[in-house]
Amino acid sequence: MHFRMMEVKMKNRRKKGSICISVGLVLIIAAFVLAGYNLWDEARAGKESLEIVEDLIEEIPKSQEKMTDRALYEEYPEMEMPTVLIDGDRYVGVLEIPVLDMELPIMESWSYANLKKAPCRYDGSVYSKDMVIAGHNYRSHFGALKKLTQRDEVFFIDVDGNEFIYEVAEVEVLAGTAVEEMKSGEWDLTLFTCTYDGRSRTTVRLIMKD
Repeated sequence: MHFRMMEVKMKNRRKKGSICISVGLVLIIAAFVLAGYNLWDEARAGKESLEIVEDLIEEIPKSQEKMTDRALYEEYPEMEMPTVLIDGDRYVGVLEIPVLDMELPIMESWSYANLKKAPCRYDGSVYSKDMVIAGHNYRSHFGALKKLTQRDEVFFIDVDGNEFIYEVAEVEVLAGTAVEEMKSGEWDLTLFTCTYDGRSRTTVRLIMKD
């Protein structure tokens, strides 16, 4: 009887060991699949952004030709930012970060679905000097924001062809719940993205150059 009990226990241990190994293999495979999907999704987003930027650049001169007063926003800083419609989505301009070799289209409004395509205006306006732009942490989008340092230049070109030049004032990390802090302060432009663990936000504060 004793030997039979020992034999049953050994079989149970082998069975549990096999289950653990199987679960481990499934988790490893799932991790590889997820990593593969993330790489594909990042490449897709980068490719789409480049294509949209090219379309936007083609549209901007057309918008300039229609303008009667390029300085209209200076007289009416609360005016709505003009947009260009591309593939069913509206964009307010192009963001250029030379030090990161980056040129990105900026969507008119943000949503989780929009962030998968391009960075989005989260709040404010370039004309009222309080625009906040959110971007996914794809390497082809805002994943490299943390590399920016003080006095790095950033450019924003609206769809009417007006160019705004900024320089980095500071880079900080805010809690994911700090919504009001993200929009507060005397900053002319703010760029932010979530950290890789999703709990915090890498935040770049910029001021307009004279």
